[in-house]
Amino acid sequence: MAENELVAFEPSIEVNPTPIVINNLEQLEMAVNGVVTKYGQDFVVTSDNVADTKKMRANINKIAKSINDKRLETDRQYKKPMADFDDLMKGLGDKVKNLLNPLDSKIEEIETQERQARYDSVKAEITEMAPNYGVSATDIEIQPGWLLKSLSHKKLLEQIAEAMTQLRKDRDQRATDIQTVRMYADQLELESSGWAALISKGEPVSDILAEMDAAAVKRDKERQKKAEKAKAAKEAQAAIDATHQVKQGDETIDTDTGEVVPQVITVKLTGTHKALGQVWAGAKQLGVRIELVDKED
Repeated sequence: MAENELVAFEPSIEVNPTPIVINNLEQLEMAVNGVVTKYGQDFVVTSDNVADTKKMRANINKIAKSINDKRLETDRQYKKPMADFDDLMKGLGDKVKNLLNPLDSKIEEIETQERQARYDSVKAEITEMAPNYGVSATDIEIQPGWLLKSLSHKKLLEQIAEAMTQLRKDRDQRATDIQTVRMYADQLELESSGWAALISKGEPVSDILAEMDAAAVKRDKERQKKAEKAKAAKEAQAAIDATHQVKQGDETIDTDTGEVVPQVITVKLTGTHKALGQVWAGAKQLGVRIELVDKED
């Protein structure tokens, strides 16, 4: 027999309930039935017999109490052996149950150590395999199923390899998606970093591109609206200015101030940096104000 093997046993108990016998049951029943018959529903209470009826009622109450007291006394006597038996068995059961909690704690301690050992072993396998799949070991999340005793070592390696392959695939796809978004942002002349960040949040590329299209359309509409507004304002100002301007030869004179109204023209200059600088300096000497509107790379 093994050292920790216990012999299964259970208490052997003999129960012989003693029947409860009322020795004068026949006489008792006759007496009770006689009282019931005599003083039942048909008994008439009058002003002549009310005093005697009260005394009779007190006697009937004594009889009922006597019967009930005897019942309770017998009940207590009958339950006493059961109460003693219950206390005895409960005490024995508690002695055995008291062994369980310490055993549970010791078992849990060992199982915790075993789980940690399995965790460390799985982590070591991941660290060893990660370089072969081009991923970082810290990016692999250990799955609860990898820590099960029932999982074979071969199956564990297969599942780790599958997770690493998927991680590499997802990473490469994410890089491709980010590049796609950046290129499309450049094409639409949108700032790319904010749109590319949506990839890391799990938003599908197709949705991001659609949102970029909508943003570009909105921007173009706002630009057009702004340009039209500026054009309308310029035309309105020109109309106002024309009411107090006259043409004298090639010059336009402001009739309010008598000053020559400056002309605004748009030209495109192409040349070396040095040559353009000389043009700029020469224009300033002549009193021409130059404003850089755009610069081509």
